[in-house]
Amino acid sequence: MIMPNNWALMANPSMSKRRSSDKISKNLWNILKAEPNENVICAICGRNNAYTEREVYRAAFPLLGTGKMLNFFHAADQQGVDICAHCIFLAQFMPLSAYRLPRVMVIHAYPYELMLLLSKEAIDDVRRSKLASQARGFRRPENFLFQKIGEITERIERDEFWESASVTIYYFICNNQNQMLDVIHIPTPVLRFLAYASHVDAEGWRRIISMGWRKQSGEEEFIERTQKNDVYSRLLNGESILQYFVDRKSKQPNTDWNLVAFYCSEVMGLDRDMLGFVKDVGDRIVESIENLPDHKLDDEVRFLERAERLYHFEAFFLRVEKLRQRHGIESPLMTFDEFARLLTAYGEDINISWKTVKNLLLFRIYERLHDRLMRKEVQDEEGIEEREEEEMEVEAYGGDVE
Repeated sequence: MIMPNNWALMANPSMSKRRSSDKISKNLWNILKAEPNENVICAICGRNNAYTEREVYRAAFPLLGTGKMLNFFHAADQQGVDICAHCIFLAQFMPLSAYRLPRVMVIHAYPYELMLLLSKEAIDDVRRSKLASQARGFRRPENFLFQKIGEITERIERDEFWESASVTIYYFICNNQNQMLDVIHIPTPVLRFLAYASHVDAEGWRRIISMGWRKQSGEEEFIERTQKNDVYSRLLNGESILQYFVDRKSKQPNTDWNLVAFYCSEVMGLDRDMLGFVKDVGDRIVESIENLPDHKLDDEVRFLERAERLYHFEAFFLRVEKLRQRHGIESPLMTFDEFARLLTAYGEDINISWKTVKNLLLFRIYERLHDRLMRKEVQDEEGIEEREEEEMEVEAYGGDVE
C-alpha cells in the first residue's frame, strides 16, 4: 500500500523465503553508503546529492509511479526522480508511523513534538503486533485525527503549544493498481479552537460534534468510526459551524457564550466588540419578549428560527420593536445605525452574513429562556397526544375528524 515490491525491505512475496532482519538491515545501510551524483541535487530536501545506485520509483519512494504507471515525476523524467540516499533511507521507515484505514494515513505536524504524539499510537501498535496500526477501526481519516487531537489536548495544557501548531494528513494508496493522494490540512485557528474547546467545555464540544452526524441510528462508537461528520467537514473547508452550537429541538445552547465567542473571533475572524454588540442585542430581545405568555413567546422565537430569507430576518426586528412599544418600553430595540451595523458587520455578502447574526441571537435567546421555551414544547407535545387520542376515538366510532 505504500511501496510495493520494495527491494530494500524485501516486500515482494517472492522474497519471503530469503527475507531476514540482517538482509534488510544490510540493504538499508547500503543505501547510505552509495556514491552520490555530485552534479544533481535531491528534489526532496534540496541539500544533498542524488542517489545513483538505482532508479527511484514507487518501490522505494511512494507515489512516484514507474513504467506505464505514471504519476509524479519532479523533472518530467520517466526514468525516476533525483532523490538523495538520506531521504530514501528515511522513507523506508514511513510504514512504522502510518495508520492503515481504507488507504494509508501519514500525519505531518508542527511542532515536531505534536507529530510524535500523533504517530505514537501507530508505532506502539507495530511494536505489539508487528503489523501496521488499524487506527482503531476508523474508516474516515478526519474522524480519527480529530479524536487524536482531542485526546492529546486533554494531556497538554500549554496554550503556547497550539499557537503555531499545524497538522496535515496525507491520505494515499500506492500499489500496483492505483495511486491516489488526498491532502487534508487543518488550519492553525481550528487547532487552537479544538484545544480551547477541550479545555473549557469538553462536554459541550462533544454535544456540538454529535449534532454533525448525518445518521443517528446505531451505536455511537460505530457511527464515529464510519460516518461523515458535518462539523468536521465544515471546519476543514472553512465553513461556519455556528448552527451546531444550538439544539433547536431541545431549545438550548450546546455550550456557553465564551466558547462561541472564541470560535467566532479565532476561527471566523470576527471582531470581539461586534460579538459583544450582538450579545447585547440578544439581551434586548429577551427583555422585549420574556414577559409574553408562553404561547406568544414561542411564536416570536419560532419566527426567528424559521427566517430563511433576509426580509424574514428584518421583519423579526420590526415585530420585536412593536412589542416594545406596546408594552411601554421607552428605549428602542436598536437605532438605525445599530441595525445597519448588525446586518453588514459580518462580511460584504449580506445574504450570508445575516445568518451568522441569526445563529448568535438564537444562542443567546436559548441561553436566557431555555426553561420557558421547553415548558411550552412539553405542553404542545401533550396537546398533540390528547388530540391524537380524541381523533382515534372518533375514527373508532366511524365519525369524521375535523
